[in-house]
Amino acid sequence: MKAVGIVSGLAVLAALTAGGAAQAETLSVNTTVAPYCGIRLANVSSGTASVAHEAEQMVANLELACNTGGTAQLVVNPLNGDFKNGNNLINYAMRLDAVENAFDINTTDATPGDAEGSGKFTRNKVGYSQSLANGSSAQFYLNVNVAAPGPAPLGQTFYPANAAPAGTYNESFSFELSAI
Repeated sequence: MKAVGIVSGLAVLAALTAGGAAQAETLSVNTTVAPYCGIRLANVSSGTASVAHEAEQMVANLELACNTGGTAQLVVNPLNGDFKNGNNLINYAMRLDAVENAFDINTTDATPGDAEGSGKFTRNKVGYSQSLANGSSAQFYLNVNVAAPGPAPLGQTFYPANAAPAGTYNESFSFELSAI
């Protein structure tokens, strides 16, 4: 029964189209890809990490994602340039190792007003990158086992990490990825 209904339906359709003029249809389809640029801490819960007092240690795994066709800009901003506990300071060196090498920050002493002179580190990736659009990883390293860069600011004291007075020493970093 079903086969007869389908065959007769096809015969009616053929009869309707055979007598009429040919007709063309046009379909235009558009899609929009929204621009996005973002960064997230991939393995640090609540944005807090501890640093060992021995050597360089990875403290965060970042995921960078940006689909800009122009330039993607990464800004890493250390708040103080030193770990602080009251007037006590511990100097550190930082490094960022990114899959997208344009975002790498070589090991550097992040003193206040760092070597780049702006208090923050800025890296640019020019042009579209499929791997960055898909999401690219970067590892952030700290080393508190480095010498102090010189005398401490007035009223403060630099300590080596393995000889500092007991307490919690803090430093904050902001990471921003944007299309420019």
